[in-house]
Amino acid sequence: MKHIHLLMFTALLMFAAASLLAADATGKWTGTLTIVSAYGGENPGPALLVLQQDGPKLTGTAGADVNSQLPIQNGAAENGRLTFEIAPPSGAIIKFTLKLDGDEIKGDVEGDRGGQKQTAKLAVKRDK
Repeated sequence: MKHIHLLMFTALLMFAAASLLAADATGKWTGTLTIVSAYGGENPGPALLVLQQDGPKLTGTAGADVNSQLPIQNGAAENGRLTFEIAPPSGAIIKFTLKLDGDEIKGDVEGDRGGQKQTAKLAVKRDK
């Protein structure tokens, strides 16, 4: 009986370790940031994330391309949910609420531009 419990415990540990590894956001991610207009229009543009995950801590940079990367602030990763902020030179804070699913990250981006709330959708894939 002890042997069966030990095997079950070992299997659970292996499953937990595999789940943690699968949820790692570390890497370079490219795709599209689609800004949603207050009038219903959409404006897609490029997006590049360079992320480093260390347990629940998420660091790195985000921007349209390699020349416009801004450092991530207040980054967190928990159960595939990624949250962070960037602060462009305009002084506005842009907040990201994303979901990591394998080699894809998708989610919502919110910010303020000239006193107007702006929203966008982010969809990026891991570069291999």
